[in-house]
Amino acid sequence: MMIYAGIDVAKYEHHLSIIDDQGTVLLADLEFLNNREGFLTAQATLDNARTADGQVQVGLENTGHYGYNLISYLRQHKFQVFAYNPLLIKKYIQANTLRHTKTDPQDALEIAKKLRSDTTKVSFEADADIIELKSDTRYLEGLKRKRVKTKLAFTNVLDQEFPELAPNLGPVSAKYSQWLLALLKRYPSTDKLAHGRINTMTNIITKYSMKQHGEEMAIKVRELARETIGQASDSLSFQLLQLIDALQFETQQIKEADQKIHKIMNRIKTPLLSIPGVGETLAAIILAEIRNVNYFQSPNQILAFAGAEPSIIRSGEMQGNYGHMVKHGSTQLRWALFQAARLCAMYSPTMRAYYQKKRSEGKPYLVALSHVVKKLVRIIYHILKYNDPWSETVIRD
Repeated sequence: MMIYAGIDVAKYEHHLSIIDDQGTVLLADLEFLNNREGFLTAQATLDNARTADGQVQVGLENTGHYGYNLISYLRQHKFQVFAYNPLLIKKYIQANTLRHTKTDPQDALEIAKKLRSDTTKVSFEADADIIELKSDTRYLEGLKRKRVKTKLAFTNVLDQEFPELAPNLGPVSAKYSQWLLALLKRYPSTDKLAHGRINTMTNIITKYSMKQHGEEMAIKVRELARETIGQASDSLSFQLLQLIDALQFETQQIKEADQKIHKIMNRIKTPLLSIPGVGETLAAIILAEIRNVNYFQSPNQILAFAGAEPSIIRSGEMQGNYGHMVKHGSTQLRWALFQAARLCAMYSPTMRAYYQKKRSEGKPYLVALSHVVKKLVRIIYHILKYNDPWSETVIRD
């Protein structure tokens, strides 16, 4: 006999309900804490409900990081766990009950009923790699945002202490290059740079620029330091050293996070990587945020989940699609889809022609790109649903 358990997940406590394969309620509600004692209580309750020859399937809403530890714990103890999109649970409740109140115990029972009635629930089985991938991609995004702030602070200090340096290095990103950070770490003030030995400066620049620069750059930097209008300041030198350490540390963290994601993607082997212009990072974000394509009944639901569908106004004589993104939902997924659409329109002849067609119709850049996003989401849905790699010859309207 199969036993079905539904768990409503929250931050501090969870609710468990259990039914059998006939729909009989075996346990209406058990509240257990989000700690080891609570997990042991839930495990013992599930074990007690299991018959000698029966199995226990556990369903819960995929509501984010609150459920990660619980899913991992249940999987470790050989329970089959299924994670549902909260929208699917909401629709199931609306279709099968008349209640207008929302309670955690009742939600847990409805999840158990949904699990029992769902003939395609194998599609919703929680994937440990996807759970890790979502955590890692969001962590990586946080590291990148942190480094952006550090770069801004570094630029502010450098502009005060040595305003002539950055404009004479060429590209804007040159001021964050490893050779310059290493040089400023050795000579953290214009006074020290102005009196630096050319041989020492050249060795540092040559080593950390991978021989792209050398003595000529060392002479240039020293001459700029001798003519600078920047004011010598122990405070600015101290801040500069601190910010260089932070930049180097954060860059290393990002590198290690990228490597962690790379290992997971090697295990998953997603066909999303077949999309022209979509590299590993973008594919990882899209896959992690969508989690399981079977959560969505159509490509439009993915667009809505990302907040990438246009706003629609229908009131009296006014009606139409006004092209403004509603911008709710997953900001990470929305960003990744727009980046993927932009790159795909560059590298795919089919998508490039589609983008150019929209532009020729007079649509502004972002509006035309939003049409590419919509088309790309339909393709992504097909690729993930059927594990079917990108094909330039197949045009999906």
